[in-house]
Amino acid sequence: MARTQVKKISMIIKHLGGRSGGAERVYCEQANFLSEHGYEVSCVVFDPPGDVPFFRLNPKVELVQLGGEFGDWKTACLKSAFKVLPKGLRFRDRVRWHAMNRDYVNQLRRYFRGAKPDLAISLLPPANTPTLIAARDLDIKVIVTNHNVPKEDYTNPERWGGGAYDRALRLSTLDRADGIHVLFPKFGAWFPKRLHERIFAIPNYISDEILQPVSAGCDRSHVILGVGRLAPVKNYLALLDAWARLGDDRKDWQVHLFGTGPQEKQLRAKISELGLETSFKLMGVTQNITLEYLDAAILCHPALFEGFGLSPAEALACGTPVLAYADTPGIDEFLVHGKNAFLVDRNGDAVQNLAAGLRELMTDHAWRKSLGDNGPASVARFDKQTHVNRWIEAIENVVSEREYDQC
Repeated sequence: MARTQVKKISMIIKHLGGRSGGAERVYCEQANFLSEHGYEVSCVVFDPPGDVPFFRLNPKVELVQLGGEFGDWKTACLKSAFKVLPKGLRFRDRVRWHAMNRDYVNQLRRYFRGAKPDLAISLLPPANTPTLIAARDLDIKVIVTNHNVPKEDYTNPERWGGGAYDRALRLSTLDRADGIHVLFPKFGAWFPKRLHERIFAIPNYISDEILQPVSAGCDRSHVILGVGRLAPVKNYLALLDAWARLGDDRKDWQVHLFGTGPQEKQLRAKISELGLETSFKLMGVTQNITLEYLDAAILCHPALFEGFGLSPAEALACGTPVLAYADTPGIDEFLVHGKNAFLVDRNGDAVQNLAAGLRELMTDHAWRKSLGDNGPASVARFDKQTHVNRWIEAIENVVSEREYDQC
């Protein structure tokens, strides 16, 4: 495809410093591959100067940290007003949003005016809405990206914690977007029809060092792996409860849970309460998760919902069978019961169903191997080159205002 005049791309995320989640990883890797393909890329974050990204950025990528400046007197007034306004007042929600985001929007707009990027790509709702507002009336194309189930990101009051006004803005400001990225076509169908012609679907990819041939018949430890942010949406408390119910069936097996997050303290306390410190271990973060996938016998992923479900996809690429709930959006695109995964019912006693699934996989080595052997081929389509090519095509089409494949 012939390139347009787009040269400068600004990638916007609210916070990046020290964060090791899947979204931050996707953001950094996208910045890197765009810079490698000839674009001038800036990563624009609302972190204070000096905060170091957990994931590596290409030296060609400029890191712009906007969080070091203090707000103006109007922001201070908004924050004071929010504190004194009665709870339950509808107007209070609006004041809160502006108190929390006014500085961010103003600094983004100031940056856009100075840097004059050809395109801004924002990641996640906390950056999408401010980016669309900051870029208004400026000669900048904007692509917003959605890395989760849209219904959850746009309507769930527990997601992002911004209140009803914030949720309304998330959806209404999409009318200003030039492109709207989703992970799978069925996610795009959720949005209002007026937006459909601007929606394109590109799933995440599995890194090259993971998406590689796996030696058949390799010995695996009796380890059940969990990989992800220690947050309620990942539902690791259910895994812990299921593990406790296995009793003597836990003999010679361990759970290794990799990740950090807001539920870490709660998980540690419950592990101690149940006396499972020797068999259910919080492992923190690692720079080489591939080795863990290749060593583990099972990946258990009891999440409530996912956008793409990177850790299940990576596990399959490494020949590790996956245990999950059958109704989990975002992983039902590539997990198939009896082929590469054991999917259990969330209805009824969800924890007991998970425990039964663990027991069955733990005791049936031949079935584990069969499921694992089918894993790599089932996710081979999520390769980096396909992902990169489709993103470059989408970028060029948005900037040149051509139509593009919505699937």
